[in-house]
Amino acid sequence: MASKLSPGKMLLIAVTLFFVVGYIVYPLAQLAIVSAAEKGVVSQLLSRTVLQACFNSVILSAITVSGSAVIGLWFAYTFHFRRIRFKEFFSAVILLPVAIPPMVGVMAFLFLLGDNGLLAKTLGLQHFSFKGWTAVTIIHLYSFYPLFFLFVGNAFKSMDSSTVEAAYAMGAGKVRTFFTVILPQLRIPLIGAALLTFMASMASFSAPFIFAGSDRFLTTEIYYSKINGDMSFSAMLSMMLTAISVICLFVMRWYRDKVPAPGKTKGAIRIASATKVNAVEYIFICAFCSIVVLPVISLVIISILPDGALMQSGLTFDFTLANYRKIFSENEFFQPFLNTVSASVVAVAFTILLSLCVAHILRGRQSAAKSALETIVSLPYGIPGTVIAICLILAFNSPSVFSFYQVLIGTFWILPIAYTVRNLPILTQSVKSGLHAIDPSVEEAAASLGASRFRTWYSVTLPLIYTSLAEGSLLVFINSFGEFVATVLLYIYATKTMSIEVYSQMRMYNNGMAATYGVLLFIIVITIVYISRRILSRSHPQM
Repeated sequence: MASKLSPGKMLLIAVTLFFVVGYIVYPLAQLAIVSAAEKGVVSQLLSRTVLQACFNSVILSAITVSGSAVIGLWFAYTFHFRRIRFKEFFSAVILLPVAIPPMVGVMAFLFLLGDNGLLAKTLGLQHFSFKGWTAVTIIHLYSFYPLFFLFVGNAFKSMDSSTVEAAYAMGAGKVRTFFTVILPQLRIPLIGAALLTFMASMASFSAPFIFAGSDRFLTTEIYYSKINGDMSFSAMLSMMLTAISVICLFVMRWYRDKVPAPGKTKGAIRIASATKVNAVEYIFICAFCSIVVLPVISLVIISILPDGALMQSGLTFDFTLANYRKIFSENEFFQPFLNTVSASVVAVAFTILLSLCVAHILRGRQSAAKSALETIVSLPYGIPGTVIAICLILAFNSPSVFSFYQVLIGTFWILPIAYTVRNLPILTQSVKSGLHAIDPSVEEAAASLGASRFRTWYSVTLPLIYTSLAEGSLLVFINSFGEFVATVLLYIYATKTMSIEVYSQMRMYNNGMAATYGVLLFIIVITIVYISRRILSRSHPQM
């Protein structure tokens, strides 16, 4: 029999260890060293400013999780257990925030609800103010409730609804049935959605940066410290934010593992006695979907207005496509576009290669070494983008073996590296799930017919995990294409991306140009998602 450590597997281990040590462990170690070197660490951590920023970040995340859970759970329950006209259309609208890059979404709310936004201009509001906690909370709820809608909706599809029918038959009302029968079966997906939402909210930068005003949050404090040249204090804040996020990650994963899995069923059974939503509920659904679409509509409207039009009194000006013509007639537009596409494609390629290596190593019998590897690879999942950027700045602002003795800060390559580190846990788990679903006897049959390990992997294993790999890669591309949090700390003028260009145009008060960039970014993401889903559906049609 061939040795377990064949040359091919040794190469996979070497590549994996080089990346894990060089781009996850080493940067985190540099962050710890720099933050520990800061004088008066304890006193600064206990300062009123830092504690207030920490408290605000945690409270905001808790409010976001609670509010998003209520919204997402209600819509998922209603769409599954009730009959609604145009259900597919409403479902697509409710998921619209998923396709809006963070910076674009924040900008859309600014143009809709800002002091000189469309709402204030249309209704003639003189003292309307959308800022502070109210603004940040609303934007967070708008951005994150689709996670609960997706997770709970998928759980409902696999739930045996005969248990619900049985509860109804025994005289239980809908409220009692929901809390005693349905909700206990949703604990695992709810925990998963809550974990994702809490991590994303803790890492949120765009909304607090634009709307928080004097309210302090850890992500904005890290950014301002770095911009002011105080890298030691920025590193210290990054360590605090990392500690909170990672502790929450492991606590929620521990609790998730303790929750007993729901009983298996042969298939989901739809409730035959599903009732139609009443008029009030239908009006509420229509109104909610209208609110979801409004920020995107405002973005489109601003993009076809002349710059400075919102500063005028009333909305009596003419619409124009001058902003679109200006963008496509200037060569400078294509540089951010090319930078965004190039960095995203390179990040996807890196992430695919590394996720395949890691997932292959983790496959099979578990061991202490495999558990340690999976834990380290999962760490970036719980580390905010601002912290990852600070780690990379500290690690690669001077030559090292991991940068091939080059200074990576200020180069193009630091962007795809940051995107790869950030998204590696997502694609690794997707590939790992795909490998777990493969019957080992299929690969054993190929080997018994004389196929080499590489040929077996290429011709048998890879086609079987194609869907998992493709869907995970699509998510990586979308995340990278609209990434702003880490990019704003790592880019230089020559490497600015479209999300950075949106922010730059806003800073110069070129609202029309900023909105036009945002519309183009949104259209590109939507188009990529649509085409990819069509390709996947044709490659793997439903049986």
